Amino acid sequence: MGRQFRFYILPSDVNSLVEQLQKRFEAKLLLDYSPSFELFEIDSPFGADKARDLEPLSAHTRYYLAPQFGHIDRRYYEKPDWWVIDSESEGIEFSGCKFNGTALAIGRLWYETNVVRDLRFVSKSIEFLKWAEGVYRYTKKCLRYEPESLAYVSEDALRFREKGGRFAQDIWPNGKVMPA
Repeated sequence: MGRQFRFYILPSDVNSLVEQLQKRFEAKLLLDYSPSFELFEIDSPFGADKARDLEPLSAHTRYYLAPQFGHIDRRYYEKPDWWVIDSESEGIEFSGCKFNGTALAIGRLWYETNVVRDLRFVSKSIEFLKWAEGVYRYTKKCLRYEPESLAYVSEDALRFREKGGRFAQDIWPNGKVMPA
């Protein structure tokens, strides 16, 4: 069984939130996909391009927040030849927040509370579960719950929508926006 919540936050908000989580909870930010077994830790999900716009550092826009003590499992997929962080890891999947200037895709924080071993559910470590709940509580305090969106929303994302921007379910690589 997993725990999740959804949110709409702009790239600048994402970087700010991740920075706060790194300081407050000593969280590591890891790329979910990589061509080698080595874990790739990064400072923030979005970096500035030549025009000073924020672009995702990974085309997959999925990362893991992990405690310094957390155990991270990886699985190799022959096609397309990459390593992916396994959901059994002691980390929180951070995904979404695609932004094209006119639409903002929903994001989420998600983690498994237990794993299946020998056909039985086994809880993840108490230390990890307490850490993850602390991250969730803090993140929710930084955002505002909006019942009509069934999601948490940052102040900047609300201003974006008030100025004509729209919230979306997803933005495909070809630019097509899936409405929320």
